[in-house]
Amino acid sequence: MKAAPGRALLLIIGILLVGWGLLPRQSLPAVAAPLLLITETPTGEPPTRTPEPPTLTPPPITATPPLATPTTPPLITATPPPATPTTPPLITATPPPATPTTPPPPEEEESPRDTPTPTATPTATPTATPTLTPTPAVLADPAISKSVDPRVGVVGANVTYTIVVSNIGGSVATGVAVEDTLPAFLEIVSATADRGEVTVNGNTVRVSIGELAPGESISVRVVARVTQAPAPPNNQNLAIVSSESPDANLNNNQASVALASPPPVILPATSSTGAGVLPALATGLGLMLIVGSLLVRRRVRR
Repeated sequence: MKAAPGRALLLIIGILLVGWGLLPRQSLPAVAAPLLLITETPTGEPPTRTPEPPTLTPPPITATPPLATPTTPPLITATPPPATPTTPPLITATPPPATPTTPPPPEEEESPRDTPTPTATPTATPTATPTLTPTPAVLADPAISKSVDPRVGVVGANVTYTIVVSNIGGSVATGVAVEDTLPAFLEIVSATADRGEVTVNGNTVRVSIGELAPGESISVRVVARVTQAPAPPNNQNLAIVSSESPDANLNNNQASVALASPPPVILPATSSTGAGVLPALATGLGLMLIVGSLLVRRRVRR
């Protein structure tokens, strides 16, 4: 009789465990995004005025008096009297008495003289003056390009910027200089150039190259360490080349390159199979307790 309460307790606990283990599990309802209610607000339109038909008023009839026609007076033509011909008086000319004339003495023949022959004077022919065509001046043209390796910036890793300055013009470029300012998430490790004076001030690198012959190129390398993850739009920097000589093209004096940030790390999704292990264990334990209570009861009866 003392074992009866223990058997009953085991039986009750076993039934409770089996019932909890077999209890159906309801999945949590998915929280749906709230619906956006789109309310259409009627817009009152102003009333439309209907134009009234115009009233046609007949124009007043004005009596116009007939125009007076001017009368042209008859022309009076005066006829001159006929001219009477007059006979001029006859004038009789009396010839003067003849006067004897003395013949002139014979002229002496002049001896022939030498007549100078005119000499032709040479005429100077004008010579055409050649026109000088101005030759266009040949200018220098410093150009710049820039690249980065690797293109993805990982925090703690180094990246290398390579800047190439070339003179693609036809004359020597003087006073050539390059300036490059790196973003704040980079820390300059080193800066070198093929030729010229290199100075570093904070995150700004300046290289004074000097003269650059036509077709000549100078490379500048800047090594920097990534201290923070790069984020646009502040993940790119601009390099500028300048010169003291006239530049044939100012559109190729700047170059920029962007440093991309690494892609986010995606963790694998955890499986939900472990959620059903605990109910299965509880069910098995409850069955064992029920069977154990039944076995204890049979032994007591014997």
